[in-house]
Amino acid sequence: MHSEGSYFLNKCHHEATFSCECALKISTYFGDHMVLQRAPQQAVLWGTADTEGDTVTVRLEGQGSDTREVIANVTQGQWKVKLPSTGPGGPYVIHVNSSDGDATLRDVLFGDVWLCSGQSNMQFIFGQVFNATEEITKAVNYTNIRIFQPGNVRSDTEEDDLNLLWIPWTQPTASTVRRFSGLCFLFGEYLQPHLGNVPLGLVEAAWGGTTIEAWSPPVAVNACAPVVHSRQPPDCCPQVPLVIWNSMIHPILSTTLYGAIWFQASANSDHPELYSCQFTNMIKWWRHYFHESSLGETPADLPFGFVQLGTMNDTSTNGTGIFPYMRWAQTANYGYSPNPSLPNTFMAVAMDLPDINSPYGTIHTRDKQDVARRLVPGALNVAYGYKDVVFQGPFPTDITAYNSSQEVIIEYSHGAVPLDVRSTDGFQVCCSEDSSTSCSGKYGWEDAPITGHDVSHVTVTYAACGSRHLVGLRYAWRSTPCGVMQCPLYAADTGLPAPPYIQKTAPVCCVKNDDTKCDDARDTLVAAPIKSTNVSL
Repeated sequence: MHSEGSYFLNKCHHEATFSCECALKISTYFGDHMVLQRAPQQAVLWGTADTEGDTVTVRLEGQGSDTREVIANVTQGQWKVKLPSTGPGGPYVIHVNSSDGDATLRDVLFGDVWLCSGQSNMQFIFGQVFNATEEITKAVNYTNIRIFQPGNVRSDTEEDDLNLLWIPWTQPTASTVRRFSGLCFLFGEYLQPHLGNVPLGLVEAAWGGTTIEAWSPPVAVNACAPVVHSRQPPDCCPQVPLVIWNSMIHPILSTTLYGAIWFQASANSDHPELYSCQFTNMIKWWRHYFHESSLGETPADLPFGFVQLGTMNDTSTNGTGIFPYMRWAQTANYGYSPNPSLPNTFMAVAMDLPDINSPYGTIHTRDKQDVARRLVPGALNVAYGYKDVVFQGPFPTDITAYNSSQEVIIEYSHGAVPLDVRSTDGFQVCCSEDSSTSCSGKYGWEDAPITGHDVSHVTVTYAACGSRHLVGLRYAWRSTPCGVMQCPLYAADTGLPAPPYIQKTAPVCCVKNDDTKCDDARDTLVAAPIKSTNVSL
């Protein structure tokens, strides 16, 4: 797919060729037409040189008399500088010279740099999305969005530089953007107008079929229980620890980033019980190493967006499957993001975007447009501080069960988000033969249809339990829970879907003594360990 235009690098200066050998070298991450991080952060430039202790001078030239200069010394064959803090715009020219040689970078813009990473749904190329021809025609007009893609290379040891580029820094052209990540570019395209058309640099480092441990540094891998996958990994797609971290993430750690987005989970679906640990630790240590290597310029709490696992198989034939458990694990078992285990993160729900006729497999929806649209509000709120932008769908904040009528009333988002109820299915209750308050594998899940709703509450019946006890509640707990945008619950004002939810302990129960309201003093509250989820949205 990427053989045309791909090349291994000889890592010399950027004068329109990489064929030379010289003693002064800029990292192969850099190139003409790139975007560097704008102020207030400072972009970092780095490379290698042969003469130990030599002075490397970096000169940033803008329009007119705007010229600034910084210097660095060569230490153990490497040099690194912070460029002057520079506002959005350009183009700039960057000259690098020392006694070992010189190099020049041209048509450099300053803006925001986003890393787009994960497996096949992030790697899914623009040329395969819905309405690809029309979308690409539109994309090439976004000349202030620049794209970059290293080639997929694995390594058993940590590399200091990239060894293969599939797309060097470039403006979007029909040829280059067609084979770039569709989701990554659409995210940038939809985000940029909200930022006053600030330049965006989009870095795609994605590889289909790969596991999270392949992208994780040693400290993150060692923080979690060892993984033994139940299936034979395909030859195409590394699934062992560290091998992509070594070759595709470690070489770019000194980059000053503004944020990152991530779409990966299905390759780890044989061990959902481990994914929460793996995901939280990967994010934690990516943040640490990007911050440290960029001399403190990438934020220590780097904004991190992710896509909750999408769908697989036809809605008419699928069962519960393993995907709901993976979706829950992606949220560190909270159900929403950000949360105490995943601070400064944001999530796009994708379980209601099935593409059952996708020629690339039902797990690969061609609708990357709606996924990108759902990521952008989270980026605006979490990464850019626009706190009035709503980026989460409805989420339960209080759950109460009524024994006499066998109903459960669920409050959403503390009543702050109006509900759009599109169907009456989707909920299930766990029923127990005894009075246990914990739902485990021996208990049965039964459908619990929606019987009523108002602006912020949904009522479901658990009559299917019969004489059994209610011990759990879950929502949208299927690999493919609904048709396209036809899950039961959405926010009426934003159209964002409610994410999947599970509670494996009994909600508080009201025993009705008469027809008065449940909160009447004459009614009796039956003890239960959890009255409500009490989440902070």
